[in-house]
Amino acid sequence: MSWDRVGLSTVADVFNGKTPSKAEQRDEGFPVLKIKDVDENFKFRGAFQSFVDDEFYAKHKAKKIQLHDSMILNAAHNSDYVGSKQYCAEEDVVDSVATGEWLVCRAKQGVLSPKFLNFWLRSEATRFEMKGLVKGIHLYPKDVARLEIPLPPLETQKQIAAILEKADQLRKDCQQMEQELNNLAQSVFMDMFGDPVSNPKGWNKASLRSISTKFNDGPFGSNLKTSHYRDSGVQVIRLTNIGTGWFKNDDRAFVSVEHAETLEKFHCKPGDIVIATLGDPNLRACIIPDEVPLAINKADCVHCVPNTKIVRKEYLVEFLNLPSTLRSIENKLHGQTRTRISSGQLAEVDVLIPPLSEQDKFMNAIWLRDKELKRLQDQNVAFEDLFNSLMQKAFNGELNIKNKAA
Repeated sequence: MSWDRVGLSTVADVFNGKTPSKAEQRDEGFPVLKIKDVDENFKFRGAFQSFVDDEFYAKHKAKKIQLHDSMILNAAHNSDYVGSKQYCAEEDVVDSVATGEWLVCRAKQGVLSPKFLNFWLRSEATRFEMKGLVKGIHLYPKDVARLEIPLPPLETQKQIAAILEKADQLRKDCQQMEQELNNLAQSVFMDMFGDPVSNPKGWNKASLRSISTKFNDGPFGSNLKTSHYRDSGVQVIRLTNIGTGWFKNDDRAFVSVEHAETLEKFHCKPGDIVIATLGDPNLRACIIPDEVPLAINKADCVHCVPNTKIVRKEYLVEFLNLPSTLRSIENKLHGQTRTRISSGQLAEVDVLIPPLSEQDKFMNAIWLRDKELKRLQDQNVAFEDLFNSLMQKAFNGELNIKNKAA
């Protein structure tokens, strides 16, 4: 069954939030939801960091968030990152003010289900369409409002949203278990080596660049642009591929083999480390898996090959992903809307260097964690494929709603 498609503007309000100036920001008052208040799993972190007074709040009451508003990152330092963060507003953020870097889509009551809208915006087809709407490093409401959304009856929308919500929960449960395993590894790290900042065990320290045989950021400017992307070829490692301790390969881009040959300096191979210097969190690292035989790192994605006579790559990734390591670089972050650390500053970050024998003990201690983490990641890929398949069928009118709902 196929449904009529209508312009999004006819069934939803699409607008940007409002960013208070420095002079308008307060230490307390009415909360403002910033991009960094939502974590990499698209959940509210539990605390606001910005506030405004009564006057600002009253003046911009139209920007107040309502339950299940769909919110999309509309601007970033890097065009690849625009639209990569989406958030379905939870109860904890209702009545806060959306900052200007959020594009808000609000379903009109009685016509469009807010959750149906949210899942449609998250679908691969819609995200692909929105990528094509990005102008420079911005996504504008007027362009998003022109997208066409399938419009089944409201009750059918709600049934579809309920089905997708169940499938989505499988993914979230898997991600939660992954996070708990990562937290366990961080606890083991702290027990064995102590806090990296205070260094209570007195380990030697060395800069990240000095313990690397290769350390470079990706190409900037005209050397690697979105227009170079192809459907196949050599993969480009982008910010969206770098997770905290794991490589996220569900959003891929490629360049031709011929163009990749002109960027030999930026070639990456399996087992190398890639480090994101922008996004959420600002510092995160992972190891390139075997399934990516050759790749090129993009700007803001630092390629690091550790000197194995000094440091194990697994140890280094765990070190870089520690919350205390992130806190130690906060004074080096810069940028008004999307904070980042430069590759030059990252290169000078001090790394604890215990003896290799101690690093090996740590790796042995987390071996079972890594094995279980790999199983969960494979399972998450399967859930992701199922979820995307269901969304594709849902918005093409191919789901048997009665059977599925039952």
